[in-house]
Formats: sequence, C-alpha cells, structure tokens
Amino acid sequence: MNAQPGAATTEAVTITAADGRELVGTLFLPASGEPTGTAAVLHPATGVNQHLYRKFADYLAGQGWPALTYDLRGSGLSVVASDKKDTTVRMSDWILKDVPAATAWLKERFPGRKHVGIGHSVGAHGMLATQAQEPVDAMVMIASHAGITATISMRTERAKIWAIFNIITPVTSKVLGYVPVEQLGVGKQIPVGVMTQWARWSRQPDYFFGDPEFDLATRYAAATGPVLSVVLTDDLWANRAAVDVLTDRMTSAKVEKLDIECGKVTPRGAVGHMGFYRSRNRELWPQVVGWVREKLH
Repeated sequence: MNAQPGAATTEAVTITAADGRELVGTLFLPASGEPTGTAAVLHPATGVNQHLYRKFADYLAGQGWPALTYDLRGSGLSVVASDKKDTTVRMSDWILKDVPAATAWLKERFPGRKHVGIGHSVGAHGMLATQAQEPVDAMVMIASHAGITATISMRTERAKIWAIFNIITPVTSKVLGYVPVEQLGVGKQIPVGVMTQWARWSRQPDYFFGDPEFDLATRYAAATGPVLSVVLTDDLWANRAAVDVLTDRMTSAKVEKLDIECGKVTPRGAVGHMGFYRSRNRELWPQVVGWVREKLH
C-alpha cells in the first residue's frame, strides 16, 4: 500500500518524562481506520522541531502504522519560557529521560504489537542508550553519529563547528546567558545547558562514552535487537566513520548498514543531514519500511 497525502488523522498528545517534564507530541493514525501495522516512534534531532517529521509520519500512517512525533524538552512545542537560559536542561536529559518516555507512551497506547524506534541524530542516541530499559523490537538510525568535531571531513565545516563549540558557545553563554543557535545555523532554540554539554562531548575522542557521569558505553553494549544504520553520503556531519563510533559499541545488537549515495553530482541529488525526512526524498522511505517489515513480520 502506498501512502498518499493526507493519509493520516492526527491527535495532540502529552508525554510525561520520569522527572515530570511534559513533552508535546503528535500521534498520526491511518485515516482509513484502526491501525494494523507496527507502531513507530520518531525520535528527533538536536534543535529540530517535530514539524520536520510530519510527512514521514503521514507516510507511515498510510502503511497502517501508528506513528508518534514529539519535541524534546526545550524544543518546539515542548519549550517553556526559561529553557533558553536554563543550564540544568542537558542533552543527557533528552537521551536518558525524553526518548524512553516517548517510547513508553507509545507502547502503553498500543500494547501487544510490534514497535520500532526511528531515531534521527541525537534521537537515535537516546533510543540506543535506553533499549535495555525501554525496549522496542527494531531500531533505525537515520544520520546518527558521534558528534566529534574531528570526524567532520570538510575542513571549512569542521572549522565552523569548532568555533561554535569552543568560542561562540562559552562566550555567548556567559555574556547573553544563551547561545544564538538559529543565527549560527545549527537548529532552532537549544537550551544553553544542552549546548554546553554537547560542546564538551564534541571535544572528546570517545564523545559521550568517555563521560564518567554516565554509563553510556555499558548501555550501548547491552542494546539488543535488529538495527539499521542509515548514512546519507553527502551528510557533512554523520559520515560512516562518525556513525561507526556508535555502532561499534553495540556489541549485542545485529547491526546492518545502509549507505545511500547522494550529493549534488549524483543522480539522487543533495539530501544531507536533514533531507531524509523531506517529502522530495520520499523515494527513500520504502527502504526503511521494507527493512522493518522484513525483520518484524
């Protein structure tokens, strides 16, 4: 069955994380009636509102799948006024609190069926880190990498990101109390606490695996089940080497890798870090759905 525009009806939902923080989500349901397929939770990237994922969620609903999108704390519809300057909202909260809360919400809403997590960038970080805690039947990583600045292959982009993390973030957080990320081109509003932690991790050769505050290496090693790791080859950040920093840690999972050739000089054209979810690239979506069906049905 092919998805058509308007294939879904939507329902606004509220997800409550373990610490009480409320997240705003949208549940996409087949317009034709009761969902019959796998339930999918779409975990978002850093500084990306759930709006980006609506077309893909609509497509999944057209396949009979209920699909949940949501905004991480401090992002999109889950923002409260103090988030921008809040040093206590951290990326680790997204990974260890928000992501498992969204997974748990969908599992409670649709018990007794197969569940898949589809994580974009940091969304996949949390999905993998909490798989043993809040398991799903299969996981898909879209453009999800360890954000180590040194792994960025393009010199100018590497220099730009280095400057953002090592000069602009510490200076603006001290002077302004926040980091003007939208003007810097690294997303919509991101809480200053997220930017500070992200910047620190970006300087480490093992990214967050080397942070003694967390047990992320142990968590990744404990993650089980089938995993599809998707790389878009024109992605300036999530190249295969940077992605493998994550997948190499997943020693208990069955990881399959899909590298999609794209770029301005290729027949497919540019896709990049965000483009998989845009409707102009919808021809990529059946590959993911087909893989999930193969693993779960």
